[in-house]
Amino acid sequence: MTTILEFQDQDYNPGSRNRTRAHSITASYLRSLGLPMHAIESLISSARTDSRRRGDVLAYGQEWIHIVGRGVIKETTPHGTERLWRQGAILGDISRVMLRKGTTDESGSRGTGPHITFLSTGTCMSLTARTFATLIEKEPVLALLLAQLTNERSQNVESVYAASKADPVIRVARLLDYLLEPPARTRKGLNRYRWTRTGVHPVPSEALTLTGPSQADIASALGLGRTTVEKAIAALRVEGVLAALAPGTRSNRYFQIMDSGRLRSLARSES
Repeated sequence: MTTILEFQDQDYNPGSRNRTRAHSITASYLRSLGLPMHAIESLISSARTDSRRRGDVLAYGQEWIHIVGRGVIKETTPHGTERLWRQGAILGDISRVMLRKGTTDESGSRGTGPHITFLSTGTCMSLTARTFATLIEKEPVLALLLAQLTNERSQNVESVYAASKADPVIRVARLLDYLLEPPARTRKGLNRYRWTRTGVHPVPSEALTLTGPSQADIASALGLGRTTVEKAIAALRVEGVLAALAPGTRSNRYFQIMDSGRLRSLARSES
């Protein structure tokens, strides 16, 4: 298989420009949730907010809370459970925020937090639970943000990861449907590409695509066998839900959705 990365020509820039862009992306996402600018500014200024490339890893301590601003990530918990998340996912021990816990546990030792691996380019905002709690005292609206993101995470765990008795095709469809972010507004002069070992290929600006997770990532997150996931994805291609890529550009890290309505219908199916 050929590795495929989809990127926009302004997705990643080194140095301070990279951090400024990450702040802008994160602020835009928080505004879409209705958070006022003064609260957004307080949150971003108190957090570590950076752009990340595919393969980048975050491995902070148990006291850290992370909010994904863009991209697809793999969370590996200290117990070894793996799950895939997209924009809006909140990671870490949320209870520490409300209890204002510090960097150590009851035994006085420092525990480990989730291991976060970026499967695509993206952004992430990280801050300690104690810092988050202090910000909530100053900006009470942030408590609503915390509740909203926590509730959405619980709903996604229930709908995507807890439906173990559903048909594998439906389970894979639910995960793909969840991981899809709304199409970004394309700025003038901002192009999309997919890069392979055979060359660089343009991606239609209106195309609905998902880049990052491999079939192995999907299998591990859903607790399915690799062969089962391969068959489920093949079935989605046969149904016309997913596009079959041309020879030389095939990859299990790139999915182009041909029928998003059908994908959503399968994701909502109970059988």
